[in-house]
Amino acid sequence: MPQVLNSPLVGGVSGRLKAWWNGDETPAGKAGGKLNGNAAAEAEEEVIVYPSPSGIAEWTPQRIASVQRLFGDGVDSPSGKERVRSLINPIGLNSEMTVLNIGARLGTAARTIAKESGAWVDGVETDGGLVEEAVRLSAMEGLVKKAVIRNLDLSDKEIREHKRDAVVIQESLYKIPERERLFKTLSELIKPSSHLLITEFLVNPSKGQDERAEWGALHKTSPRLFELDELRDGLSKIGFDVRVAKDETKSYKAMLLNDIRKFGESVPHNPLTRELQEWVMWEVEYWARTFNALDAGGITMHRIHAVTPMADPTKT
Repeated sequence: MPQVLNSPLVGGVSGRLKAWWNGDETPAGKAGGKLNGNAAAEAEEEVIVYPSPSGIAEWTPQRIASVQRLFGDGVDSPSGKERVRSLINPIGLNSEMTVLNIGARLGTAARTIAKESGAWVDGVETDGGLVEEAVRLSAMEGLVKKAVIRNLDLSDKEIREHKRDAVVIQESLYKIPERERLFKTLSELIKPSSHLLITEFLVNPSKGQDERAEWGALHKTSPRLFELDELRDGLSKIGFDVRVAKDETKSYKAMLLNDIRKFGESVPHNPLTRELQEWVMWEVEYWARTFNALDAGGITMHRIHAVTPMADPTKT
């Protein structure tokens, strides 16, 4: 279990990173901080204008590079690989099985599943920039055929023509606009007696409204968060047996703080390029707001494990 830090994220690591970005903590001889004196004069002769964050969660090449700097090469979320291993561990995947990973982002989950279990994984992601980088990362790890990430959504024929042994969704349900048919669609993608594994931000309407609003303001569109009962009842009504609905907010916050702490400690020894400085600061701000919303109870992190009904022998 990662160590839980006592200091708040915004006032702790984020505050130190802001001081570093302003040039207050840059080690001597290292690139990346503000320049002064003769160095500043020389820099003025060749001014390079880098793109800056717009204020919303857009997946530019700079943000894609920044999130990997924050959490590790090929990793798109806090303790991404560790969380995926824990998620799939109870279901016993093997090399004869197929998995659909919805909201694949950089393919962290897809590659981890393929390497850990040998299963064949199709990842779907609607952002083209993320898909391009995910394909590159899968190729680097020799997983071009085992962990395939494609720019598709759940309505595409290529996704719907095969049923899988498992569907894995991580923090993506709140981005899916077609909620009315969502549960039915999920049931149509999974074989009988097979597994739906979800980790998801859920809403607690009575708590942390301000913190939740500040977190939501950094998204392109306002997050449409499920309540736990709404998600559990929706799955049950369509025939899923919801076996686990566990609040993992505490452990998720610990993982996030631990990753941010490790990144903060790395900055003086491995400074960022000038191009990435504002993007990394934006990414830290995004995760600071995520932590604050979780800490205030406005959102929670839940793990859901549901199983589809057995096949009807009269229709076989």
